Amino acid sequence: MDFNRYISAAEFAPLAELFRREGESLSVPKDGCLSFQQVRNRRSGLVEEGAFRYVHLARSGERHVVGYAFAGEFVGDYVAMCGDRPSQVSIEAMCDCTVWRADDDRLEAFYRAGPACERLAERLTCELYERMLQLYACTPQERYETLLRRCPELLNIVALKELASYLRVRPETLSRIRGRVR
Repeated sequence: MDFNRYISAAEFAPLAELFRREGESLSVPKDGCLSFQQVRNRRSGLVEEGAFRYVHLARSGERHVVGYAFAGEFVGDYVAMCGDRPSQVSIEAMCDCTVWRADDDRLEAFYRAGPACERLAERLTCELYERMLQLYACTPQERYETLLRRCPELLNIVALKELASYLRVRPETLSRIRGRVR
């Protein structure tokens, strides 16, 4: 799936190998959490099987889906790890998952290894910047259409209510958009 486009498979291969070589295999059951909001998490990983959602719980109690990680992708709150602070999201398993997980010291050593490794963090920054621009400059329908062009199979994996949260619209609005786009 082309959801987290910030990194090509070739660029991610060395980091994926690090997780497989130096990490530990962890099984996370459906609805289990890999990490929790407001808790300092010193580990990240490679999704071997399954899918995760990143959820921010607002003070009002409303759940906001802010991201996903699918098989073959990085999973973890990299920004919180770098800032040595509690996570602003919980990372929840959408199904039974397997992850290769390593601690932040190993990840830091990897990033210090050379300029090619630094590009991974740069790509993540580019992806976040693009998403921020879309939220400010595109209509919900444009965001939905762009996401579907990039990841047409996403609707087979993600519930519409969650997709609405990710797109920052109400489920009813997403239903109307879907009716216009079909």
